[in-house]
Amino acid sequence: MRPGQSAMFGEACLAYAFGKEDAMPDTPLLALTILLTGLAASEALAQEAKIARVGLVGLTEGGCGNQAFREGMRDLGYREGGNLVIECRHGGGRYEGLQRAAQEVASAKPDVMVALTHLTADAAHAATNRIPVVFIASSDPVAGGFAASLSHPGGNMTGLTYYAGELNAKRLELLKAVAPGIRRVAVLASAVMSQSVNDVYVRDVTAAAETLGLEIRVFVTREDNDLEPTFAELDEWKADALYPLPTIVFAYNAQQMADLAKWRGLPTVHWYKPFATMGGLMAYGVDYPALQRRAAAYVDKILRGADPADLPIEQPTQYELLVNRETADELGLAIPPSLALRADRIIE
Repeated sequence: MRPGQSAMFGEACLAYAFGKEDAMPDTPLLALTILLTGLAASEALAQEAKIARVGLVGLTEGGCGNQAFREGMRDLGYREGGNLVIECRHGGGRYEGLQRAAQEVASAKPDVMVALTHLTADAAHAATNRIPVVFIASSDPVAGGFAASLSHPGGNMTGLTYYAGELNAKRLELLKAVAPGIRRVAVLASAVMSQSVNDVYVRDVTAAAETLGLEIRVFVTREDNDLEPTFAELDEWKADALYPLPTIVFAYNAQQMADLAKWRGLPTVHWYKPFATMGGLMAYGVDYPALQRRAAAYVDKILRGADPADLPIEQPTQYELLVNRETADELGLAIPPSLALRADRIIE
């Protein structure tokens, strides 16, 4: 097509796309071409104007205000109030409420549901097997029934998991390196988490403890998330150290756990990095906000037509170690030079 024809062709396409039928040329072949191109242009405009509807499930109200996920969506060109609507329901901190919240989100039929914790992913899993779900799992997503395998999930759920069985061994090794005299380690499990999640972690921790010559006992915290009664049980058992299972519930009461553990002289290693800045002894874990931002990339792929069944579940490759030297001093513990060199941050 010559330049003059190209300009006429473009004008005619736009005119026809906006309903001016008399703008169509007389030449049948050119008319047909313009018709098809006009339809394609209209479809492209409609696609561009489509508003993405994302349903977010939170355990608490704070879960609905997740900023890292929203930043990830903004980085990919989505704007709330423009081409993105995020509708969130939360469970008010209660497991029963969480189930209702997930059902409400599913009933709204969003394009994608997002569950940024294993607990909310459990609720989303129970709420729908049709709507695509992007999750962040703290435990094994295959054992939890979210996926057939990490490489090929095979259903309506995909996302990220920071679960790895060897991490439990690694954390216990770090704990024993700083507190070599420990023998009895109290393992905290949450009554709010599903039995399958707790079972996977207890299995891994039991195997690691046997290798390290440690005796463990599992203590299940109350559903109201108050740690005081559980710590009273730890006192009776005369625990030497504390190991909370890496579940999101223990991020919410990390400050209380840090205070209670330090007051009782219990060395503790947590999966939640801010724990060490709250006065806890050590934390070894992932950059959780980075995972939340990464979840946005999965949402974007699905909104663009990807099938969650074919999107491999990602696992992080980097973990950070934080050690609180002041807490170590209060507990009468010395940080070995080798461990200090490995630490990403020493809190003085």
